[in-house]
Amino acid sequence: MDDKIRVAVIGCGYWGPNLIRNFNQLDSANLDYACDIDNAKIESIKKIYPNIKITRDYQEILRDPEISAVVLALPVSEHYKVARDSLLAGKHVLVEKPMTSNVEEAKELIRIAKEKNKMLMVDHTFEYSEAINRIKKIVESGELGELFYIRAEWLNLGLLQPDINVLWDLAPHIISTIIYITGFKPKSLNAKAEGHIRGDIPEVAQVNIKFYGGLSAYFTTSWLEPKKTRSMTIVGSKKLLIYDLTNTEEPIKIYDKNVELIQDEDIRQRRMNYKYGDIVSPSIKNIEPLSVMCKHFIECIKTNKQPTSNGESGLRVVKVLEATERSMKNQGKEIILDEDIL
Repeated sequence: MDDKIRVAVIGCGYWGPNLIRNFNQLDSANLDYACDIDNAKIESIKKIYPNIKITRDYQEILRDPEISAVVLALPVSEHYKVARDSLLAGKHVLVEKPMTSNVEEAKELIRIAKEKNKMLMVDHTFEYSEAINRIKKIVESGELGELFYIRAEWLNLGLLQPDINVLWDLAPHIISTIIYITGFKPKSLNAKAEGHIRGDIPEVAQVNIKFYGGLSAYFTTSWLEPKKTRSMTIVGSKKLLIYDLTNTEEPIKIYDKNVELIQDEDIRQRRMNYKYGDIVSPSIKNIEPLSVMCKHFIECIKTNKQPTSNGESGLRVVKVLEATERSMKNQGKEIILDEDIL
């Protein structure tokens, strides 16, 4: 008996082909459909995967009782409607980040998924990265000491999105990753952005987030940088850690460096002790995070287990993104986040 989960991918633009490739390679799944309103895109998929059915109408997929799960790689403005229709049709749903374009839509999808007893998962790809999961273990072990702050840069040239600004495109990766590796709850934030090309849709943004417990995070996102950068620096009281996604051989480097204050009765005579130790780069297996994520989605459907990046995870990110919008519209005003964000 074939116990493979039958899957359809809706959206064959930038990210859709990557999802199609990974689901097609899974032994536990059978990729049946690819859907897009653009004939050229679905015809291109058909040439590569001749056994896949293609359609321009996603409702055709939802009417097919053999399809158990749909994967959405659509513009953010379309996430809610298609995800909602899919859940109501009795399908499990994996949706590209961010989950929705506002908090109320995210809450509604979570409600429907629970009501229909269906899986709702968000593609927070980095939570399935070998490097990020190693960093999570390092942080949890206390090797870095007390976490002071995290600084991140997510930069590249394009792709400028028609319906969202740079924060909604790039920041979900940073926000979900920081919450995932630290477990800390965001307390407040402020954000500033600039639109140099289109004016009303910012291509560059900076965000500062304060977390309960004293941790701060500072990050910059941009669509206008000539060099692709995906980096994160974690500064602790004992050691420092740098994550560089573009360094495939040594994505993590741990620096045995810190600064200690030497206590003295006379505050004017206080001295600093600077420690300069070794730099260690742990060995990281080169496994595509998207492959791990796709496999996890299928496993969760089969075992009825909650995904790592479930609907609540997606909601947390959307809450933070909404707060950045309010801050940007108020000249970088600090926005207090809901206490129930985690």
